[in-house]
Amino acid sequence: MIINRTDILNACSRTGANINQILKNQLAEVKEEVIVQMDENQVDKERLSVERNNLMSGGFGKSACEAVEESVDRTMAEKFFSKEKHKKNYIMHMSSEILANTENEGEVFAIGREDTARYYALAMNEYNLITEKEICNCVGLIVSNENFAKLLNKSVRINGYEFFGTYLNGEWLFYKTDTNRSFMTLLPFDLVTNLYSRNTGLLESKVMLKKKVLIAGAGSVGSFIALELARAGVGYFVLCDSDILEIHNICRHQLGWKDVGRYKVDAVKDAILNINPNAIVEVFHGYLQELPEAFVENVDMIVGTGDNREANAFGNDLAAACNVPFVNTGCWQRAHAGEVFYWAPNSSSPTYREAFSNLISEERSVSHANYFADEGDERALNFEPGVSSDIEFVTLIAVKLIYDLLNAGNGEYTPRVLDYLKNYTLVCNTNKACIGGENAEMFPSPLYISNHIILKGLDDARC
Repeated sequence: MIINRTDILNACSRTGANINQILKNQLAEVKEEVIVQMDENQVDKERLSVERNNLMSGGFGKSACEAVEESVDRTMAEKFFSKEKHKKNYIMHMSSEILANTENEGEVFAIGREDTARYYALAMNEYNLITEKEICNCVGLIVSNENFAKLLNKSVRINGYEFFGTYLNGEWLFYKTDTNRSFMTLLPFDLVTNLYSRNTGLLESKVMLKKKVLIAGAGSVGSFIALELARAGVGYFVLCDSDILEIHNICRHQLGWKDVGRYKVDAVKDAILNINPNAIVEVFHGYLQELPEAFVENVDMIVGTGDNREANAFGNDLAAACNVPFVNTGCWQRAHAGEVFYWAPNSSSPTYREAFSNLISEERSVSHANYFADEGDERALNFEPGVSSDIEFVTLIAVKLIYDLLNAGNGEYTPRVLDYLKNYTLVCNTNKACIGGENAEMFPSPLYISNHIILKGLDDARC
């Protein structure tokens, strides 16, 4: 008897029946196997105590060994040292959201690692609600007790499913679909608690999971910010960029060869979901100025990482219209330094457009243009983009500001840098003129971070 996932799904689509109904029909002639559940009362505690005492008291003295030397059974030792593979101990890590509903029946989507015998079940869907997570590489089943007992019958071959389980007599049972029907030890986990457990006391995960951040630009800066926010617990993202990931991007971007040729926003979305499978990520293939209004609904912050000042100014305009904070960051010549700007509603600080009015052009510059250096510097330095570590050092300051602004008003949160930095921060990687030109020499030292520049608008900066 062969059970095939494709056939089951086709039957569901054709008849409108659910998976368990289809399985029941297909398994009608299969004999049920006895389901063995280990009850604590079934354990022979007296015998267990005797064996434990024997083990603890020794029994391996010279006389004892000599007495049994001729009669010892060497089968176990020979088997141990042979090349015969040992039985794997399969572990099923399953989301508590799935296990909470003991009435659950249907398909379960998981990450399966046969080499390490570890499985991680993340989501469950009835047939008509199936939205397979791209990070999941295997599917299992939760079935009725009757179907479970029949699937235990080793004469049934199961194709397309890696495991199956049921809720019986107050506990969950799971087995592999291999020919041995290997038992799987169940370890429940809570996605939020486990995923962000190391953030406890530093970031309030339940607060961050409700936040929605719009990131304009998914290049080296935008992708880094997006993934750091995903790790911090942000639950909703809007990614806006028209660029495609090219080979020359790889050495600075958060993504790699497997994503070359894809829209950057699509690839970054997958990377976010690889960190938090429950994140909601919307993508737009275009410029921020073209973004439909629906994408901006209920955003809590807008982050600008554009390659020209007009795009960043528009981002701040949009944030002001939505009455949410705006953070912008970008790197200078060869990423020898960079800048971080922020604006918050109901503050006296100027917007990006007010602060950089005479540097803003309505015409969009060439992608990744060197707009922080003059033509002389570009000719002298044979312009190259900065290396990844320099870009990330600058961007990390922006990330910390974003944490603080997203948690503004949260009494349980301790600001990292917001009470120290001003609305405009310069971040220096190196002050060597041979890397950054003459502008680099204005910094007193490498790894310098300013906290004294206050932008007042119309390019009037007070130091």
